[in-house]
Amino acid sequence: MRLFVAINFCPDLKKALAGLLAELRRLPVAVKWVPPENIHLTLKFLGEVAPAGVEEVGAALQRAATGVDPWYLEVKGTGVFPGWRSPRVVWVGVESEKPLYVLQQQVTREYLGLGFPADSFTPHLTLGRLRPGTDPGPLQDRLRGLAGVSWGREKVTAVSLMESTLTPRGAVYSPVLTVPLPAPGGGPLPGSEGPLGG
Repeated sequence: MRLFVAINFCPDLKKALAGLLAELRRLPVAVKWVPPENIHLTLKFLGEVAPAGVEEVGAALQRAATGVDPWYLEVKGTGVFPGWRSPRVVWVGVESEKPLYVLQQQVTREYLGLGFPADSFTPHLTLGRLRPGTDPGPLQDRLRGLAGVSWGREKVTAVSLMESTLTPRGAVYSPVLTVPLPAPGGGPLPGSEGPLGG
């Protein structure tokens, strides 16, 4: 099973991002765009996990979510990775309070204990991937104009273990386990309360 840990978003935020995608699709740039229903915030990519190991992986996520209360984040701004000299990934940014980073660090720690390597973490939502050799000019101009735009705020109340299934029409994502915040048995951590911006 191809698994990853992610935060999923409400229909209203996905609808706003679908509007952005519809606009960007009209640009004369060769990009493989992500379907709006697949947009998510990845906390940890696990890769292939044997079915027999899924229970252990799920238990690690429950431990990682302990003590992290719900919080707000904002989806704002646009850009590309690794940079405009050789862009490969189109993204929208994520601005968040401390609980996002606390959760991500606890996820990393729990999965390190199971043998999964640590990753660098730059919170973002992937919108698409440029095809090799693409001239990004029109896309660069439009994204720079969207640098300060917000597509909405989201209250994060759960974190999910997701499965990615490859099909002829692309990847289909489905939750294997959804853990509410805070996970049962844990108290709040310092700095994990309050909405974004007060």
